[in-house]
Amino acid sequence: MNIGTWLVYDPGRMQFGDGAFGINAALPLAAFTDGLSQTIAFSEVKAYQPALKDGGRPTGFNVSPQRNPTEIEAFGGTVADKWSHTEWASGMVLQSGFTTCFPPNTFIPCFSSGQLLDIDFTASRLGMSTVNQTYVVVTSRAYHSGSVNVSFLDGSVRNRKNSIAQPVWRALGTRNGGEITSADAY
Repeated sequence: MNIGTWLVYDPGRMQFGDGAFGINAALPLAAFTDGLSQTIAFSEVKAYQPALKDGGRPTGFNVSPQRNPTEIEAFGGTVADKWSHTEWASGMVLQSGFTTCFPPNTFIPCFSSGQLLDIDFTASRLGMSTVNQTYVVVTSRAYHSGSVNVSFLDGSVRNRKNSIAQPVWRALGTRNGGEITSADAY
């Protein structure tokens, strides 16, 4: 499920991300001002992705999403091998969600024990802190090459190429960002 671009939850402000689904939230259709055909609901993900988790950074309100996937490893944390998308019933973002920080199938590099991994990332898992914001990079990934299948809130299913521009992918991930995304842009 599409949790948004980058911020998943801020416990101090009780604010959730900008995606189709929010933490403990029921959103009315009126909340989707970008349009149901312009907002991603679901996308493919790979099971058993390694994750960099619980580094506690970034912290603070309104931290801008990263522009480069190589910046993620610097936030630190613990690498959990084959962890993401393995416990769907838990409903946690790293298990059931994805973010649109980076386009589909973007490689998020992290070295662990001398091995280069393609990771997911969470600064602070939900429920682990009452003050730290949960910023997350969970990239939509597929086992086939070149694209991912995406379901939009209007019920349509489309294939999106890895080459989709980052600003366009992010715009399709927000429910009310005010972006106008032409169909020929994706």
